[in-house]
Amino acid sequence: MSADTSTKGIAVATLQGLVKNTAPFIFDEKVTLATRYIEILSNENNELSSIEYYEFCIAAHFATVGTFVPTDVDVAIRDKLWRKINSPEDFSPMWNLVQEFATWDESLVSKRFVITDSGKKLSGHQGEWFTIAMAAYGTAVKKVHSFVPEIRSQIEALVKEHEDALSELRVKFLSEPNFPNAKNYLDGVAAVAHNLGDLNRMMDAWELGDMDVLKRRIQNPREEFTIAGNLYKELLASENHRHFPLREPKCIRKSSKFLLNYGPFFDDWGSSLVSSLSEGELREVAESLISGWKRLNPKSIYASQGYARALAGMIAALPNKRADLESLLSPALKKDFNEGGIRTLLNVTRAQFEKQWVRQLSKFLTTFTAE
Repeated sequence: MSADTSTKGIAVATLQGLVKNTAPFIFDEKVTLATRYIEILSNENNELSSIEYYEFCIAAHFATVGTFVPTDVDVAIRDKLWRKINSPEDFSPMWNLVQEFATWDESLVSKRFVITDSGKKLSGHQGEWFTIAMAAYGTAVKKVHSFVPEIRSQIEALVKEHEDALSELRVKFLSEPNFPNAKNYLDGVAAVAHNLGDLNRMMDAWELGDMDVLKRRIQNPREEFTIAGNLYKELLASENHRHFPLREPKCIRKSSKFLLNYGPFFDDWGSSLVSSLSEGELREVAESLISGWKRLNPKSIYASQGYARALAGMIAALPNKRADLESLLSPALKKDFNEGGIRTLLNVTRAQFEKQWVRQLSKFLTTFTAE
């Protein structure tokens, strides 16, 4: 494919700047095969061919989708850049890059993954792979049929791995119902709900017919996914949103250690900020958490508790605990901090909070499997 820099979308230099704004820490890391996306994003050449531009876009997406301010290239990598493909010669290098995306290591740019004892991984980045793999599949179905079996096989294999990993995590929790096992299973549920949601949305976006083999196989009900889907809706959906309130504090973009894991278990994250940020930076994050909590819980239902747990983590790490954090806040936010829902949630110790989740999960699984 020839160069076409005028019609692709976001300019390369602009996109590179967006990556440096939200994930500057990646450019200090050593490049390996598993982090080749860093090498791609370090390229200062603004005149890229179409395939090079696609490579740059998926690298930008990979590097930032787990950060506080993801780059907005979703439509380009899932749709727009595939629409001009009409031949196997154009299709093959694009599909090769999709496959390479699956080999990159997300641990530098995301905390949203869990690995089972047997080595299976469930990661939010796998959902991003599903989206571009489905773009490849949709294109192949319509224009380059020879690639359909290969792509379908790889998508199905990852779906099966999701099922097996989720089953392993659930069985381990039921055999040892403690908090670490509960958290691992709940993190796995959050990952699978996100990933399968992305996969189903892309099947609709590419208008796959109801008789499509992949669509029929993927949407065939599986008990493990049914359990996870209901659990996510009931207990986790309100905790795993886009975290818009945390896009304001730039200080938490400067290191990978500040990346946020799956909610609502943010005590460790909050504690880690205390030893790493200045007083002014800590104030900025604390105020964003309090303001964000208010927006997420407008009717004082307390559906989302993650930000309160982050504040609890901060308090636990400060020398004078609650008094130190309160001293950082503006008068308006001090009132919010000392009255109403946040105060109620902060009175729940970490141990109590974690025990609540073990009980909730045990009750849900017992009730659901008994039906």
